[in-house]
Amino acid sequence: METLALPPQATQVGLAVDVAAFAMHGGELQVLLVQRGELPHARAWALPGGFVHPGEDLHEAALRELRTETSVTLEPRHLEQFYTFGAPGRDPRGRIVSVAHLAVLAHGAVDVTGGGHTLGAGWFPAHRPPALAFDHAAILTRALGRLRVRLEYAHLALEFLSDTFTLPELQRVHEAILDRPLDKRNFRKRLLAQGLLVASGERRSGVGRPAQLYRRAKGARAAAL
Repeated sequence: METLALPPQATQVGLAVDVAAFAMHGGELQVLLVQRGELPHARAWALPGGFVHPGEDLHEAALRELRTETSVTLEPRHLEQFYTFGAPGRDPRGRIVSVAHLAVLAHGAVDVTGGGHTLGAGWFPAHRPPALAFDHAAILTRALGRLRVRLEYAHLALEFLSDTFTLPELQRVHEAILDRPLDKRNFRKRLLAQGLLVASGERRSGVGRPAQLYRRAKGARAAAL
C-alpha cells in the first residue's frame, strides 16, 4: 500500500507568524515592536511573532504571539494575512517561512509591556522605526504599502477610529498612513461621495464651532481582499 510520506528531497521548513500591529497615537501612525530577549538578535527590536504550534490555525497563532509578547489584551479591530516571507537565509536558525499579518488596534492609548521571551514592548513611529531584526524592516515596509492600498479599496482607516469621529480625525488617519498632507476640500468631497459615512446627529464641543460627528455606514467595515 502506498504511504503518504514526504519525498526525500522535501525541505524541512519552520513555520512562523509575524504581526505588524498599528494604532494611532497623538495623530501619528505607530507600530508595536518588541525587544528580543534571546538569540539571535538579542536586545534588538522586532515585530511580535514566533513559531506556529502543531495543529494551530495561523490566525490564532498571530493572536497568541501578539498577546504573549506585548501583553495586549484587546481584540484587534482588524487582523489579516498579507504576505509570506520565505527567502533562504532570512533567519540564522534555519529555513523559516513567516506568514506576515497586519493588525489594527483600538483607537487611543494601548498599554503594552514585554512578555514571553521579550525584554519589553513599545510604540514607535511607523514610518521612522528603529533598526529591526531579521527582515522585519521589509515586512514593515510591505505592511505600510498594504495599509495604503486598503485605504482606497477597503475603508481600513475607519478601523483606527472610535465609533463616532469628526472628518478632520479621519483625514488625519489617511495623512498618517500616507505620510503626507491632503487637501481638506478634495478629501471631504471624495469621502462623502463614497457613501461610507452617515452623520450621527451629534456634535463635539471644543474650540470654535462644535464639530459634526460621523459614524460608519452600515456594511462599511473593512473587507478582506
